[in-house]
Amino acid sequence: MRRPSGRSGPGEQSAESGPVRTCVGCGSRRPQAELTRFVVGPGGAIAVDRKRRLPGRGAYLCGAGCLTAALKRKAFGRAFRGKAGQVDPSQLGQAWEPGTES
Repeated sequence: MRRPSGRSGPGEQSAESGPVRTCVGCGSRRPQAELTRFVVGPGGAIAVDRKRRLPGRGAYLCGAGCLTAALKRKAFGRAFRGKAGQVDPSQLGQAWEPGTES
């Protein structure tokens, strides 16, 4: 059901843009297709989910600068509700190339 104001609420999607997610680094809200998804893998390691199909809770980033901001703010720990292990920034930086599909 649409809201009377015509605006989509949290968790809703508009026909034009699809699902909207929030970047954990900068807090901007963007269409899911513009963001890169991260998930917690076995052993608490954070992995890039380029195809957006891996199971589990996801966290989204919109750019490389946001990776630094997310690490500084400890946003991955909050986004994954404490399930992520120690975050290795060099490993994430090497594994993540925005826009690269595998």
